[in-house]
Amino acid sequence: MSWRAIGLGLLTGVALMGTVRAQEDVIPQGDKSAGEEWQISQREKWFTESRGLSQVTRPDLLRAAAVREQEQTLARAPQQTLSWQSLGPEAMTMLSWVMGPVAGRVSAMAVDPGNENIIYLGTASGGLWKTTTGGSTWTQLFDQVGTQSIGSIYIEPGNPNNVWVGTGEQGRSCGGTTGGSHNYFGMGLFRSTDGGASFVPMNGSGVNKLNLSYVSAILVHPTSPNIVLAGGHGYCDAAGTYYAGALYRSTDGGANWTLSISGPVGDLLMDPTTPNTMYVGVGRWGYAGDGVYKTTNAGANWTRIETAPLPYGATTRRIRLAMAPSNAQVIYALINHAPAPTSDGLTHLYKSPDGGASWSQTNGGACEGQCSYNLCLAVHPTNPNAVLVGSIRHFSSPDSGTTPTWMTSGWGSSQTVHQDTHVLRYSTSNGNRYWAGTDGGLWRTDNGGTSFTNLNSNLHITQFYDVAVHPGNTMAVWGGAQDNSSSGRFGSQQWSTTIVTGDGFMNLVDPGNANVVFQTSYPSYAPNPVLPSVVRSSSGGGPSTFSSLAKNGLVPDEPYPWVTPLAIYDHDAPTPTYAFLASNYVYRAQADQATGSFAWTKISPNISGTTNSVNVITPVKNGTNVVIYAGTSTNGKIQRTANGLDPSPTWSDVTGNYPVGNVTDIAADPTNAMRVFATRGNFGDSKLWRSTTGGTSWSGVGTGLPNVPANSVAIDPADTNRVFVGTDIGVYQSVDGGTSFQPLMNGMPLGNVVTDLEVDNVPHALVAGSYGRGAWWLDLDLPSDLIFRDGFQ
Repeated sequence: MSWRAIGLGLLTGVALMGTVRAQEDVIPQGDKSAGEEWQISQREKWFTESRGLSQVTRPDLLRAAAVREQEQTLARAPQQTLSWQSLGPEAMTMLSWVMGPVAGRVSAMAVDPGNENIIYLGTASGGLWKTTTGGSTWTQLFDQVGTQSIGSIYIEPGNPNNVWVGTGEQGRSCGGTTGGSHNYFGMGLFRSTDGGASFVPMNGSGVNKLNLSYVSAILVHPTSPNIVLAGGHGYCDAAGTYYAGALYRSTDGGANWTLSISGPVGDLLMDPTTPNTMYVGVGRWGYAGDGVYKTTNAGANWTRIETAPLPYGATTRRIRLAMAPSNAQVIYALINHAPAPTSDGLTHLYKSPDGGASWSQTNGGACEGQCSYNLCLAVHPTNPNAVLVGSIRHFSSPDSGTTPTWMTSGWGSSQTVHQDTHVLRYSTSNGNRYWAGTDGGLWRTDNGGTSFTNLNSNLHITQFYDVAVHPGNTMAVWGGAQDNSSSGRFGSQQWSTTIVTGDGFMNLVDPGNANVVFQTSYPSYAPNPVLPSVVRSSSGGGPSTFSSLAKNGLVPDEPYPWVTPLAIYDHDAPTPTYAFLASNYVYRAQADQATGSFAWTKISPNISGTTNSVNVITPVKNGTNVVIYAGTSTNGKIQRTANGLDPSPTWSDVTGNYPVGNVTDIAADPTNAMRVFATRGNFGDSKLWRSTTGGTSWSGVGTGLPNVPANSVAIDPADTNRVFVGTDIGVYQSVDGGTSFQPLMNGMPLGNVVTDLEVDNVPHALVAGSYGRGAWWLDLDLPSDLIFRDGFQ
């Protein structure tokens, strides 16, 4: 008999199996240059729904308050005996692909102009990193700040120890059918005066506050350093309502801020010879103030440039700007025009030779696709006509963008740089050198793009949606990552990609046969029939050992969720292993390992309606049968069957008084299937709900859990009163059956977005998957009374 639960979310490790949680975009095999607009829109929808963002206007402020409360609690806590250890990935081998190891999404970077071996690297949700060796090794700088999402980095001219960092990943703002964004919000602006060794917030307060969720641009006046400008995006909810995006100005070094321009800011430029002259791009679908603005008095006043053919008004969605270092009069504007908020639209490149007085369009199709997601621009240090433009791939042009040359091949093993390009930076002194930051990490060329050097080394920035653990070795872990497929840890901090799918989602290990590993990617999409994608390895889950499972029995075009709910259950030898997945129905399959056959049978009624989907499946042993709990997405329903192995199981709605909201995970007591916990992916109200009656009634519990979405719950099989919850700011532990919690963060970055937890009894360990900082391991053999002293409040 296996007492192992493996699934997305958290499994208690005892006959309780999988849970399901949402993740990100996995791409079909083929040419990625076709674009992934549908996948990106679904990722945004998932991000919005799984956090209840449509029900709150300023989640960034709520999260920041929760982080500050966590810091205060940890400051009062005694030294914790237990400490998390990083399991990596410190980059992942991409099979034999030419581009080399991949890490995760890069969102910003700054290079010390006096020493190009010193680089600061910002990531989507993996923190801020620094290298002094040109990228051969990296050091994390933001572990104690409270957010791991970076949008911009700025090194002060003439003072390289002064480094400004804007948090909250920049990108799309209020686009798509759901509004919102897949980018994680931040905590404002921070400054270091010691080269990144320490940081202090520079956000002002009250009416003089820097009111931004995503800081995408920063400038400091070189001769009047008290003049600081910062711009970025506010927050937009699922209704498309926009909050607080703007350009702000400070005249006291960032202590206080005043509003300069309303609207989301993408880039700030400053004329190095006449620093009072600056430019800013303001762009968002439907905003009448869109356009490129110019100031000649250091930001005290701005004038919008309305010279044709440069567009302005409410038809742009994103604007990127760049200035020629060799001629500050030459300005480029890369503008994504959207004919509708749900369309990727067209991206045009414009050039001005005279500081914005006149403009010409140099390229009318400067994007391969998904240009509201990946869009960037750079100008050669000595040739004002030579540019780099990035979207899915990046191209070089010697004639202002008119003639593009793609610098890497299309999606496949011969590409030299990972696709989805977010950052391009030229060297200030060597026109043959530039850096490209993408969904896979960072690369550098020293010969104009003929070849590239991989700089991902020990970057620990992978965005996992789910992890799975080997039942006999908790150091052996598999994970599904944003745009970096699924991978496994086989005894090294550098993981290995197991199958190339673009994004990887759920990973499961058969508890009855650990050689059998399942992985999922996103479902097929229109115009094809929508069906989930599941692959399986029968030889230990190693690279290139996976093959697709048959989809026999699955009904096309049901609302299969972005992340296919998948669970696996080994009831008792010689009873076969069962697998479960869901749309708005639950399916079951019996895995015949002898023949490898796999067929699905629908075993439930419509659980979640026609537009919602089942988000979580949790089977747990109950005598000679299995209890299955199924939780849904935004309508927050929970259903249960007590006879999940029968030919036609009977289901009951056990939502009871569980509040409306995304059910992100369900964990059942391995010794009592009627004792069950459910986590809620919303701000406000209880994040953890407990039932001792199989869900017929629920109680909101979890005093001490932060007011942020809870993503995962697990029960310690060695002590079922010990309960763990993974949240958007880290891991929390209860030793009283879920009634009260304390943060369990020793060794883990503050503000780490924990998406999945897996706990095992032998060996006794807890593994966490995080959305930006990879996987983490905690030894649970120490008694829990060593973690918090009696009476600690």
